[in-house]
Amino acid sequence: MKMLLFITIITISMNMESQNKIKITQLDYKELQTQLEAIRIEDQTLRQLLPEATAKFGADSDELKHIWKLIHKQDRINEEKVLHIIDTYGWLGKSDIGEMANQTLWLVIQHAAIDVQEKYLPQLEASVKKGASEGWHLAFLEDRIRMRKGKKQRYGTQAKKDKLSGITYIYPIENKETVNQRRKSIGLNTIEEYAKNNNYVIR
Repeated sequence: MKMLLFITIITISMNMESQNKIKITQLDYKELQTQLEAIRIEDQTLRQLLPEATAKFGADSDELKHIWKLIHKQDRINEEKVLHIIDTYGWLGKSDIGEMANQTLWLVIQHAAIDVQEKYLPQLEASVKKGASEGWHLAFLEDRIRMRKGKKQRYGTQAKKDKLSGITYIYPIENKETVNQRRKSIGLNTIEEYAKNNNYVIR
């Protein structure tokens, strides 16, 4: 009888401990979601003002250079926060922290140095394979890394502006004839629609 009572007490204690762990985990996810959604605002606000600032002050103006200086400063702060989260919890998926917070992980890495991008690319790739992150996040990051290394991109997500002509061209694409198949496989529209919507030129 004493042994049965002892086992019962241990079982109840273990169940309570398990419930507490679940509550803590859920609380952490909610807190992380809030943090990441705030980081998203910090990442995007000044970038959203760039078109208007460019039109008002000019692409080579001191005002625009100042805005970019502020953006880069904020990027470094955001990167430190996000890398700490990824290193501690892994690449958290949509079901854990919501779509917006999950997207923030990609946004901040997308704006990081290439060594950081290459380091965390496998984690994003694994997350996409599990269905925990969007495939187009991986496409944009992979293309950006390729472009920065002087390689042709795979999905046609990256573009560069010609300073002399002022025209923004889609960066060269590997196996361009099949790019729309690759884009469709990860939920992107055609390269032609993408170029038209963003006023890009395909060469």
